[in-house]
Amino acid sequence: MLKRKNLWLAILLVLMVWTSGWQTQVLAATEGNQSSVTVLGLDSKEILPEKTITNGDNETATQALKDAVGNENVEFTDTSYGPMLTGINGVKAEGTQYWAFFINGVSAQVGPDSYKVQNGDKITFRLTDYTKPASATVSLKVMDDKKNTIANLSSIEVIGSPNAFQLLQVALGNDQVGFEDTQYGKMITSLKGIKAEGTNYWAFYVDGSMAPVGAESYQLQNGNQISFQLESYATDPGNGGGETTPTPTTPIPTTPTPTPTTGTISAGDLQKGINSSSAYVLKNDIGEWQAIALKKAGKTIPESYLPGVQTVVKDKQGKFSKITDTERYALGVLAAGGNPENVAGYNLMEAIYNGNVTKQGLNGVAYALIALDSANFSVPTTAQWTKQKLVSYLIEKQNQDGGWAWDESATSDIDTTAMILTALAPYKDQAGVKEKVNAAVNYLSSQYQASKIDNSSTAAQVIIALSALGTDANSGDFMKDNSGLVQYLLTYQNKDGGFDWQGGDESDAFTTAQAFQGLVAYQLFTEGKGSLYHFTLTAGTPVAETPVVGTPETEQPTATVVAAATETSNASGHALPNTATNMYNLLAIGILLIIAGSILYIRQRKQNA
Repeated sequence: MLKRKNLWLAILLVLMVWTSGWQTQVLAATEGNQSSVTVLGLDSKEILPEKTITNGDNETATQALKDAVGNENVEFTDTSYGPMLTGINGVKAEGTQYWAFFINGVSAQVGPDSYKVQNGDKITFRLTDYTKPASATVSLKVMDDKKNTIANLSSIEVIGSPNAFQLLQVALGNDQVGFEDTQYGKMITSLKGIKAEGTNYWAFYVDGSMAPVGAESYQLQNGNQISFQLESYATDPGNGGGETTPTPTTPIPTTPTPTPTTGTISAGDLQKGINSSSAYVLKNDIGEWQAIALKKAGKTIPESYLPGVQTVVKDKQGKFSKITDTERYALGVLAAGGNPENVAGYNLMEAIYNGNVTKQGLNGVAYALIALDSANFSVPTTAQWTKQKLVSYLIEKQNQDGGWAWDESATSDIDTTAMILTALAPYKDQAGVKEKVNAAVNYLSSQYQASKIDNSSTAAQVIIALSALGTDANSGDFMKDNSGLVQYLLTYQNKDGGFDWQGGDESDAFTTAQAFQGLVAYQLFTEGKGSLYHFTLTAGTPVAETPVVGTPETEQPTATVVAAATETSNASGHALPNTATNMYNLLAIGILLIIAGSILYIRQRKQNA
């Protein structure tokens, strides 16, 4: 009797274990982790209304799109750059169209297959024609407490009503923006690993003026220049007082303070300015613009520069989201003695003449032409962008006042006009180009005479352009109050050899790089040595190492090619999350135990019979 009782107790225990598995399933992956997906056609016509989805673990924006519209409704085309998103819900990108990808209303700086969706994200895919300018763009600049630029992004397209904090997260990456939630909103604690400690804080500026609200409360407007700078309170507010409004110790001036000096510039004075500039430059990180100026000034480029660029190109597999990155790396490699036609096995020149050079406005077009003319490169007649096509595109976009605007609008700007003139310099005597160049030079001189050139960077760009054209930037129409434009630029040089953007005595690396280029360009002009961006590519020019042959890593996304990584999951969707209930394991064990118990019970009954 005791054995029979124990047997039934065992069976009852198994039943309890079995039935305990019939509880309501709770999947950890669904708790509070949701986002939305919207698909827009041309002119932002709605294809898929905003649809809320539940995100899986480490879900990418590509997978979120598939969750929203169905795996079968997303089409890809294989290209030399990897799989390219070409169709959503039967709507295909054709000709000059592509699928743009936005995160919370801000144009993504990575491809959708590289972005891990965050809780609350609003993901948007929009069919876009890259020949049409963006309806709204902003720029972002981040500087540390010494005014060194640690991030500088321009022409970031925005849609809807994103705020400045969302811009910061999308542009830099969520993991590069540290913050704390306070009763006053989000307080930024670190940017790109640089922490605000002690009396330091991250100041938020809009169009050069400190914003009256926090970044999360500021809705972006078209053309905004957003900047964050690490600054210090005038006094430490401590912990015992009431609420204190921080006062930056280094406010950004709104008007230029330097007063141009009079007189002429001797070759010795010009060389002195170049030498002190190069000394400042060499104390900081060397980028492409610094490398170009150092080379043309006869200075030594650090040996670490070229291998560093080779590593970047190899890591990116020769593809960058911004065409201007490809263009500047090509120029930097050339300046350092490398061959941009073979950098770690990748041809940067081909990436330019077959690239989407108009995506970043006229800047991308201008520097494409500058790069292709920088040495004796050959461009095939079958290229998407021949040199003549680039020239024609630029002259067609000139405004009636003789200038150009980077976004092809009717409001010309000095910097873009100067950059385009630099690009057109080799064609200045060509029919149909000469009159355009002359009109642009007149536009620049009128801006200088009207004191519209009010910072060192703009002055430097104009000097580079005029020097490439063979025009003296320090006399004639570029002389005012017995002072020329080059003398005006030198008024911004500080005792440490560096330059400040718009007055003051604190130099910064980004501004100094541009001013250094301007001085070197003018010296090349005075010595009859041609353009700042012209080099000689010989058969003996070294190239970078050849990449290892094999299966490439996941392609890096570009601005015009939305790449998707190779699928590793099955076509039906996600694998089951490993955080769900273990009911099925218990059920299987329970069934086995019941069968074993039943067999044991029957055998015992037969023995007792």
